[in-house]
Amino acid sequence: MLALAGRVPDERTREVARKAGAGIIVVDDVAESITALASAWRSMISATVVAITGSVGKTTTKSLTRQILSSHFKTCATKGNFNNELGAPYTVLSADSDCEMLIVEMGMDDLGQIAHICSFARPDMGLINNVGVSHLERLGTRENIARAKAELFEALPEGGKAFVNNADDMADFVCELGRLDERGVETILFDGTGAVPGAAGARAVWAKDISVDDEGRPHFTLCARGFDSCSDEQSVPCALGLRGIHNVSNACGAAAIGLACGLSLESVACALADAEPEAGRQEVKRASSGAVVFDDSYNASPASMVASLSMLASYKTSGRKIAVLGDMGELGSASLEGHEAAGRAAAQADVDKLVCVGELSGSIAEGARDAGLPEDRIACVPDASAAILELQGTLGRADVVLVKASHYMHLDRVVEGILE
Repeated sequence: MLALAGRVPDERTREVARKAGAGIIVVDDVAESITALASAWRSMISATVVAITGSVGKTTTKSLTRQILSSHFKTCATKGNFNNELGAPYTVLSADSDCEMLIVEMGMDDLGQIAHICSFARPDMGLINNVGVSHLERLGTRENIARAKAELFEALPEGGKAFVNNADDMADFVCELGRLDERGVETILFDGTGAVPGAAGARAVWAKDISVDDEGRPHFTLCARGFDSCSDEQSVPCALGLRGIHNVSNACGAAAIGLACGLSLESVACALADAEPEAGRQEVKRASSGAVVFDDSYNASPASMVASLSMLASYKTSGRKIAVLGDMGELGSASLEGHEAAGRAAAQADVDKLVCVGELSGSIAEGARDAGLPEDRIACVPDASAAILELQGTLGRADVVLVKASHYMHLDRVVEGILE
């Protein structure tokens, strides 16, 4: 056991370290030292490194990719949301020496951060899920967000593979920034909207015949072409354990990675069916009242709000559908429209009760009213504690509750409160 310290520890700390059998190394910069260690370890392992980023769905895509690859390879992956400049080196350092596939989720909130992570993770493959409006507060425009995401494609080596969401309107832009063809990086397309991506013969994965069951789980036909296991167009039926039609796109991206690594279409579809949600991301829980609670409290953006509300709308129940929606941060100039769009989506989902939590969520309420949701179905509260009081003692056995907001709103407390 080894600890890095930015200053000489006191005697008590040194004694605790001695008793634990730990060493302490004093360094000038702890973050730089961790990065250097990760870079050195990356040079020592032979794993193929798969990097995943995107404004929405990157953690789910990472989890689906891990589910697929681990069915055939010794696979290590980012745990939870350890996707920043400290979490990413931890992920690399956590890889076992015999790891065959290392999946590194890469988050960012400014230009240069993904490039920095790539400098020590050195990915062989990279997937960009989409370019949204999160981080507009810092980066100003979607083009700048795309530039930050495209740093992943720019870091891929000759012979590497870039997985591109054909349905994203910034797809061509990030490919151009990555100079993929010029540098000999292969482009592999995926599309979860029902469209067939790219020209005939090009490597691609897509979904068709998309539907959802009574509990919001997608069913579709998974199609692929151009891979070793399916050079001609092939298809298999696929059903996701995850809820929400938006997860079809995430599944197609993960499937493309699996096929590029030599897996068969059938084994990919089988692995996708067994996938479970990450904590705080549409995680299904049951309240003491019997109500179903979708814990989607870990994070939120306008696109993911709309997607989760669509999932709630598709869920069949004889009880009420309740949405507890809180503020979304880092949206900058897109904040007002983003919150109003979430409100319109809540109205379109025809929720029986909308609880808006926080100062910014007043615009969610406004968007819902403008879209026709009756005033008596809307409640605005200042914080998580007030949201719990709003719902406490009111939930019936057949009710379904969606809880979603940016992480700093701590709506996981709402989930805990209504579970009791």
